[in-house]
Amino acid sequence: MQRAFVCLLEQTQRYRPGLVLSASYVEIHNEQVRDLLSPESPRPLPVRWSKTRGFYIENLLTVEFGSLETIMDLLQEGTRRRRSAAHALNGHSSRSHALLTIRICRKAMSPEPSSCQKGVLCFVDLAGSERVKDTGSAGERLVEASNINRSLLALGHCISLLVDPRRKRSHIPYRDSKLTRLLAESLGGSGITLMVACISPSSRCLPETLRTLRFAGRAKKVTTKPVAHRVTREKLLRSLEQEIQALREENLSLRQQLRLPRILGEGTATHTAPTQLPECQGESHAPGQRGALRRAPGSARRSLYGLLQEFVLENEQL
Repeated sequence: MQRAFVCLLEQTQRYRPGLVLSASYVEIHNEQVRDLLSPESPRPLPVRWSKTRGFYIENLLTVEFGSLETIMDLLQEGTRRRRSAAHALNGHSSRSHALLTIRICRKAMSPEPSSCQKGVLCFVDLAGSERVKDTGSAGERLVEASNINRSLLALGHCISLLVDPRRKRSHIPYRDSKLTRLLAESLGGSGITLMVACISPSSRCLPETLRTLRFAGRAKKVTTKPVAHRVTREKLLRSLEQEIQALREENLSLRQQLRLPRILGEGTATHTAPTQLPECQGESHAPGQRGALRRAPGSARRSLYGLLQEFVLENEQL
């Protein structure tokens, strides 16, 4: 992780000035998500889902950083607060899964949505599966082991379905655990996922070693297609024109209901200044605006955004 931090900071500072790096650090303990960077005592946070963001953690603290010392301090602080305990095989066993997420964002130079570029790098430390007969877990340790094994089983099930050639017809049960919900984008999204398998050279641990290697072997077969999500200029202009047309039609309908004079033209993107209601005075036109926008694509978005804001303002006034 430290080498990854060094590489990321060197790349952003040398070749990509103006990028903003931020980090969040959470753990999944007994199927509860806890913020490890929160200044208050960690409390369970809900995992939500939306069409635009997918699965996300609500009220999660994100801290900006710009140096290796800062991110390492955040990592050490979160690791110190992470749940750990001793059992028969390990004197310092992790009792939770941990996710350190680094978000890379280029600050937008304009309010346009296409000018914002983002990326995510997620480091996941999975707690190891446990055999209660070997660890001697009881009481609270037994509950923790059961939750760890259950979430790893759900993760393995999702991976098995993702490598199935018939997966297009299969439902991927990401909702079976908090871990699979938060890793849904990494496993079946548009990024790249790597897994590092930690195994033991001891012959005593041969069964666990084989299971771990089989687990990693299945994960290696998961194929994703890295995609840079960008809004093309043509698609953005088309969506703006459609939104302006819808607002124009709504404004005309409102004018008819209010019995105001019909001033906006049909079929052309006329430039309308904000009106003063109810007197409705002081409107102006710029006929032929649409053709001018197509001849000047560099300024088309700015013109359409200004026109859209004026229609929205007029709509609110009506």
